[in-house]
Amino acid sequence: MVLMGYLTGWVFPENTMGLHLWAGYITVSLLVFRLTWGAFGSEYARLETFTFHPVHILQHMKELATLRPVKHYIGHNPTGSLMVFGLLIVLSVITLSGLIMLGGEENQGPLAGVASYALGDVAKDVHEAFVILLLMMIVLHVGGVYMEIKLTGEKLVRAMITGLKSVPKNTPALKHRKARVLPATLTIAAFVGVVGSALWYLSTMPPSGLTYLPPNQAYESQCGDCHRPYHPSLLPAASWTKMMADLSDHFGEDASLDDATVAQITAYLVQYGSEAWDTEAANRFRIVDPAAPFQITKTPYWINKHEDIAPAIFKRKTVSVPSNCPACHTDDYSGRFDDQKIKIPEEK
Repeated sequence: MVLMGYLTGWVFPENTMGLHLWAGYITVSLLVFRLTWGAFGSEYARLETFTFHPVHILQHMKELATLRPVKHYIGHNPTGSLMVFGLLIVLSVITLSGLIMLGGEENQGPLAGVASYALGDVAKDVHEAFVILLLMMIVLHVGGVYMEIKLTGEKLVRAMITGLKSVPKNTPALKHRKARVLPATLTIAAFVGVVGSALWYLSTMPPSGLTYLPPNQAYESQCGDCHRPYHPSLLPAASWTKMMADLSDHFGEDASLDDATVAQITAYLVQYGSEAWDTEAANRFRIVDPAAPFQITKTPYWINKHEDIAPAIFKRKTVSVPSNCPACHTDDYSGRFDDQKIKIPEEK
C-alpha cells in the first residue's frame, strides 16, 4: 500500500488519484488492525514487548554502527522496536494529513464539509514532508535489517513472513500469551462503528469550498457561441471586470455586446468570481499574470500544472488549444476539476 500510495501520489498521472485514495484507506485499516493486534495479539506481536530503555536502544545502535556482535532478541530488537513505533506514527500522520488535504484542497472525502482550503494546504505540506521522512525510514529500516542479518546470521526476512524465529540454546523458558481474537475483533468493530459513524455524518455535509452557481442564460448563450463558457471561479472579479470592459478586442476578436447584456454578464462573473469559492482552482487561479490578467493559461498555476504536458497534445484535433479545458477536464464547468476526472483524449 505504501508503494501504491507513493506511485499514485508522486509518479503516476493525477488521474490515478482514485487508486491513491484506496491506498490511503487500506493503510488506515491496516494501522487500526496493527494497533489493535498490538494490544491483543500473541506475545511478540504486542506493543508492550517493543518497549526498551533508551540506554539499551543506544547500545544496540552503537553495536550496529561499529559492526560488533549484537545480542540476540527473541522478539524485536531495540532499534527495530523504535522503528516500528516511528513507522506507526509517521503513517498515522500521513493518512490523517491526507484526509484533511483531500477535504480542504480537493473538496472530497468525509472532511470536505469542515476543512478549509487553507487548512488543506497546510496539511499538504505536512503530508509531503512525512512521505519523504517515511521513504528515509524505509531505507534505514532495510539497511538495519541487512546489518542485523550479517552480524547475527539470523533469517530475519523469513521470520517477518512466517512469524517464527529460532531460539538459541540454553534460552530460559519463554513467556508466551496467546492471541485474544474476540476482544481484538470487538475493539475493531467498536472503532469502525464510532469513527465510521462520525465520518459518515461529516460526509453528509456539503463541501465547504463550493458555492451554488445559478445558470445565467446571457453568459451561456453569448459566450457559448464561440467557446465553452469558463467557470467564473477561474478568474478573480477584477479580471472579469477588465475583460468585459473591452469586448471590442476580445483576444483579437470583436465580441461587442449591448450595454445591458454586458452589465448583466459582468455582474454575474464578479459575483461568482474566484473570491466566492474556496476550491483549489479558485485559490490558485486567483493569482494572475499582471501582464495578462484575464488569460487563465497565463496564470502561474496553470503553467506549473501543465508544464509536463507534451506540446503535441495541445495540437491534437480533440484539444486544439491550451484553453480548451473541457477537452481533458470532464467536470470543468462544475468548478471542481477533480484529479480523477482528468481524461486526456487520444488523437483521432
